[in-house]
Amino acid sequence: MPRLWIVRAGKRGERELAAIEQNALLPGFLEVGDLADRRGRDAILVHLQEVLPGFAQNTLKNFAAQLNQFAHTIQIGDLAVMPRKVTNGVAIGRVTGKYAYDADNPYRHSRSVEWLKPAVPRDTFKQDLRHSFGAFMTICEIKRNGAFERVRAVLESGVDPGALLGSQGMVPVRISEDEPDAADYATDIEEIANQQIISIIKSEFAGHALAHLVAEILRVEGYTTRVSPPGPDGGVDILAAGGTFGLGQDRMCVQVKSGDGAANHDVVLRLIGSMSNVQASTGLLVSIGGVNVPAQRELDHHFFKLRLWQMPDLLKALFRAYEDLSDETKAKLPLKQIWAPIAGDEA
Repeated sequence: MPRLWIVRAGKRGERELAAIEQNALLPGFLEVGDLADRRGRDAILVHLQEVLPGFAQNTLKNFAAQLNQFAHTIQIGDLAVMPRKVTNGVAIGRVTGKYAYDADNPYRHSRSVEWLKPAVPRDTFKQDLRHSFGAFMTICEIKRNGAFERVRAVLESGVDPGALLGSQGMVPVRISEDEPDAADYATDIEEIANQQIISIIKSEFAGHALAHLVAEILRVEGYTTRVSPPGPDGGVDILAAGGTFGLGQDRMCVQVKSGDGAANHDVVLRLIGSMSNVQASTGLLVSIGGVNVPAQRELDHHFFKLRLWQMPDLLKALFRAYEDLSDETKAKLPLKQIWAPIAGDEA
């Protein structure tokens, strides 16, 4: 029977676009060599002790279990979920190839995958699955509560039916020390909290309201701003300027995309055109659905005058500015800072 796996693409999503573009699962572990002939956790552990001498033994055992799953346990036909960092969605794909290692490839370890849905909003899934997507592990299986059948249902109908699947009730699975489930691992509390905050932002600041939130954050950071009225904006949602009365040379044109879809190349080109029209020196694209590969290339090409805020960037800016936001905004988005210990098994 096919199984369901989480395979992450970096703590900050740094491998996400490459994974989507290359139709591949890219878990990282770049210091680790070829695992094709290192079968079993013990064999991989010996190799890890050589290449990662500074890590604790329990951490290396954890890494060995994950890498053994990626190289030797995942099968062609299994489903894989890649929780995305640069958006609040997940990518769902079907594994199509065996483990591969290429020393000349910057990502080293990979498995080919057919991305069936590269950007499913996390709110599509019920709370238990969202928590499983927040497990600390880079690679792990999700088994409890009929997870595979529910993800397959989302692929087919767009709806998570929850743990009760018709007359079958709870789907039985065998949980053991040798085959741990995502629910057995520590949950990334920060990630879960961020996803809850993202859900509030999408609810309370939907559509053009997101531009007002971004403008308020920019005002806290010292800019004088003007928000365009709702409707066609010609690539300008916000004009922001530094200096006294906003009359300095730091002039910024901001385009805000509040939808779940990735911003494309045309969006970036429109922003560049708008910058020229209003004589702005810099441009900021805020896209909570991320950007596609051509758009990212265009942004990279204009490094000295364009910047991108994806969801993690917007959250960082929000947290920096939060104490100085208006009472009205805080009422819509009530937050409280807490401190928590760092888990030691992050990959």
